Amino acid sequence: MKLAGRIAVAAPVLFVLAVAVGPVLAANSAVGIVGKAFQPATITISQGDTVTWTVNQAIGEPHSVTSGSPSTDSGKLFDSGINLKDNGQSFEFTFKDPGEYPYYCEVHPTEMTGKVVVLAEGASPPPSIEPPPSEEHTGISADRRLLAGTVLVIALVLMFAGAWLWRRMNPA
Repeated sequence: MKLAGRIAVAAPVLFVLAVAVGPVLAANSAVGIVGKAFQPATITISQGDTVTWTVNQAIGEPHSVTSGSPSTDSGKLFDSGINLKDNGQSFEFTFKDPGEYPYYCEVHPTEMTGKVVVLAEGASPPPSIEPPPSEEHTGISADRRLLAGTVLVIALVLMFAGAWLWRRMNPA
């Protein structure tokens, strides 16, 4: 088979892999706004990941997700505004640089505080003696984990099928 034919066979396979695997690889971590608390209060993510704060238990009062603290750097990096009041409302921010990022709610600054710890690319978190977080704390549903596993299996099958096809078209 000529090179153009091989490219015509490989291009759709690579496109399907890119479309299917790309969204799963981009991590999205969740923090719940429950009453007058961020849950979990501290979250550790990788550089380039996105955190989504979602109102899970509304109390009839608005909230904000504001970087810094009331006395220093308030809202310099991110600020949702005082717009998070009803269940399901959310705000998200992508962390591009490693470091520790404290945040708070402008309406409840002493009760609602949290911190995002962003690990440098390739770094791993320090060992933990706590059990792994449950779905309730991570916000990653079993369906989403199942989807990620399914995409991984499909990608592996396509890769092995492509290698087999390549060997069939190019006998030694």
